[in-house]
Amino acid sequence: FDKDHLASWNTTIFASFVDHLMDNLLKPLDPRMLNAATNAKTSNYGGRTEGIWNFETANLFAGLDFRHEGAEGIRTREFLMGPNAGTIVSDNAWQNGRIDKTAVFGEYHLNLEKTRFVVSTRLELNRADIAEPTPEFSLVYDDTQVTQLNPSISLGATQNVADNFTMGLWLGRAQRSAGLTERFINYFPVGQDPFELIGNPQLNPEINNQLDVTFNWRKNSTNLNIDLFAGYLQDFISSIIDPNLTPRIPASPGVRQFVNIEDAFKTGFEINWTQELVLGLQQRVGMAYTYAQDLERDEPLPEIAPLDFRYTLIGNYSNGKLQPELAFRHVLEQSRISTEYGETTTPSFSLLDVKLTYELTDAARITLGVNNIFDDNYYEHLARSVRGNNQPIFAPGRNAFASINFIF
Repeated sequence: FDKDHLASWNTTIFASFVDHLMDNLLKPLDPRMLNAATNAKTSNYGGRTEGIWNFETANLFAGLDFRHEGAEGIRTREFLMGPNAGTIVSDNAWQNGRIDKTAVFGEYHLNLEKTRFVVSTRLELNRADIAEPTPEFSLVYDDTQVTQLNPSISLGATQNVADNFTMGLWLGRAQRSAGLTERFINYFPVGQDPFELIGNPQLNPEINNQLDVTFNWRKNSTNLNIDLFAGYLQDFISSIIDPNLTPRIPASPGVRQFVNIEDAFKTGFEINWTQELVLGLQQRVGMAYTYAQDLERDEPLPEIAPLDFRYTLIGNYSNGKLQPELAFRHVLEQSRISTEYGETTTPSFSLLDVKLTYELTDAARITLGVNNIFDDNYYEHLARSVRGNNQPIFAPGRNAFASINFIF
């Protein structure tokens, strides 16, 4: 816009509707006790509108958005063996659940000589309900219609302490309501493990109160970024195994119910360092770690990845046309696990990848490489199976690839 301060106004609308069939017909089961299939439909649509205002030493971003999420699907179970052989049972997995989110938001940047201030806020109205409550779900929860107001705010500043050194301090309070699965899933496994999940429409919003301290040092061919953080979590949304609930499929190890953890704590760091070396080489070093504790039960929070270290060596030759790359990654053992969630420990692993990229022309590039050169048999902590059959979900072994990309 040709205005004194209003620079632009952007509006986006979107819609996505997905039908997908999930079944166990290709799963090798011996003996095969039952066939199960779920025809699920999900809907996701909404819009966002935002204006940008520029001032002499400041910028303002403000707008509003709306998002609808919905899911429905009936699972049919056909018993093939036992006393129920020949019986077909239907389960309503998502109970035609829906969530509508309407929010206003704003962010203000103020740039002074050596300091940059940022203040942002968001206020969201969250409405959720199910159109087809099942009798077994209603026995656990008699009230499924929920309306929650979620305010969030953050403020921070970065200061140029020296010519090559910048420090930042950030404070934030973010609040979110539970999602469709966390609220309305109905004795249905949707995670990485065979536990059936039951939602909880009465979950309180999850609140994260977080402090971040950041450091950036840049000089000549070196750039170092460090982020130290600590957060106090209120009503953290998680799930625990409830022995009083009976799974719908006998082979399931049990039922996990979504609950609020009243108090929890997390802290950690993230480090990224980039440096130009000699002979056309550049190295990148990254390290990340999070420590999280359930203060209510005095045990680790579930689903927390262990320390992750990455080192990459990149070459740049023939005026940027030839780029070899060697990448190393080492992940420590994750022994801090939640017994209430049913986690198991994950062993450490190391990976080495190599890649070679060559620019044939301005519009064509070829890439060759090998991942997991030493064929390490590993799996990520967030992708392992928990209890149940205790069979982890292994990542790919050694694999070679080649690709050619054209740019038009």
